[in-house]
Amino acid sequence: MIRSAVVAGQFYPAQARELRTDVEGYIEDARLPAVAAGALCRGLIVPHAGYTYSGPVAGEGYACLAGLDKSVHTTVVILAPSHHVWFEGAALPEADVFRTPLGDTSVSRAARLLAGGPSVFRSGQAHAMEHAVEVQLPFLQVALKDFSIIPLVLGDVDTDTLAQEILALNLPHTLVVASSDLSHYDPYDVAMEHDRATIEHILKGEGDRLSGNDACGFVPIRTILAIARVCDWKAYLLDYRNSGDTAGDKSAVVGYASIGFWEDKHEHE
Repeated sequence: MIRSAVVAGQFYPAQARELRTDVEGYIEDARLPAVAAGALCRGLIVPHAGYTYSGPVAGEGYACLAGLDKSVHTTVVILAPSHHVWFEGAALPEADVFRTPLGDTSVSRAARLLAGGPSVFRSGQAHAMEHAVEVQLPFLQVALKDFSIIPLVLGDVDTDTLAQEILALNLPHTLVVASSDLSHYDPYDVAMEHDRATIEHILKGEGDRLSGNDACGFVPIRTILAIARVCDWKAYLLDYRNSGDTAGDKSAVVGYASIGFWEDKHEHE
């Protein structure tokens, strides 16, 4: 079963050539942090708005994947909030392929193992109109070559338990992507202060200090922070901007951050 793109032409270009050019531009314009030279990027928090608004910020995150070994297959766990449906647990799709203008991406076979756990179930409805997974796919399709995804739309779920279920898969080459914007529709200066506090909580691993008022993807963020705590990943802020910076109107803005999680290469040699 194929889950076709539903926000192509709205959140990002529907034409493959234009889409690839835009995404490549966002990634190529990024400034890689010093940590990227000596450690493995294992996770990202990246925004999921329309590319005109958040594409440059997302590009700063996805540029950090340049250091991953492209000769091996990567399993990308995408953690997304639910914007349309309320439910308990974490929802995998019924589809086994996600389609964008850049091509098809397979759902990992490892997703079947998660589906039998206490937190995870399958729901076509949860994924049908959800953009928070879809907008990450063109970036992954440009940044990685050989990969599959475990797309999870999160409802009301115990994030520590879900983190343990994901870690129990014990897959050799895994990237975790938490899809989230930050504050919504505050005036520019208020948003800057609000988001600065939210980012500080994330960098300190204080997921329990976050709510839906701080980030629409606070549940995905709590989950990646729980994984990072177990795996001893270190978080670094890559970029912060809001829609007042990228789209001009500063009267009511949405905040966007890219935050990377790194593992020391030498710890596992």
